[in-house]
Amino acid sequence: MNAPDKAVAFEALMKDAPGSDHYDSGYDGILPECRNCRFHRPLWKYQSCVFEECPYCITKQSTKKVMSNER
Repeated sequence: MNAPDKAVAFEALMKDAPGSDHYDSGYDGILPECRNCRFHRPLWKYQSCVFEECPYCITKQSTKKVMSNER
């Protein structure tokens, strides 16, 4: 992930007031925290996030979905 992507995610995170916004996508993601993330896209076909890698994870965490025919 490049620096502009991280800046967008961080800026969006900083604009939200803590405790005042309780977003819930209604679907579990690759991580438990994905359900509450505004970038979570559970109904997308090939990845579950706007970003290819989670901008909030310390280690690189891919958001691409494993397709059943790719095994």
